Amino acid sequence: MSENSLYESYPNVDEKEDLWRGIHESFVRKDANGKIRPSSAAFKDGRRELSVDIASKTTPKKSIAGRAALVSFAASIPKQYGHSIKHVPSEDNPAHALVLGKMGNPCIRKIISTFRWVIKPKTVGHN
Repeated sequence: MSENSLYESYPNVDEKEDLWRGIHESFVRKDANGKIRPSSAAFKDGRRELSVDIASKTTPKKSIAGRAALVSFAASIPKQYGHSIKHVPSEDNPAHALVLGKMGNPCIRKIISTFRWVIKPKTVGHN
């Protein structure tokens, strides 16, 4: 059974949606220009799916839940790299979704180059 078949009964997330990802402080970096950004590790769970929230179905306060920061990126980016995105709500998080398939470096670089902060971090991890 493929990983996509586990989630086939869940609805697809439209590519026009924005996705939010909570960022732990250890995954916040300062680039060579002094700009604060999430590290690529923030988009690599070590699993075959990436947990996100659908922005239109939640609030920043609910979505950040114990993380240092919150970023937004277009659902169209992972889709453009062949990922399916499924709305997989849970009892405590009706906005929960999964980007299916391991995120590759080209997709992650595109996210990092186009993301926006929803909630900026107060501290920066390692450079």
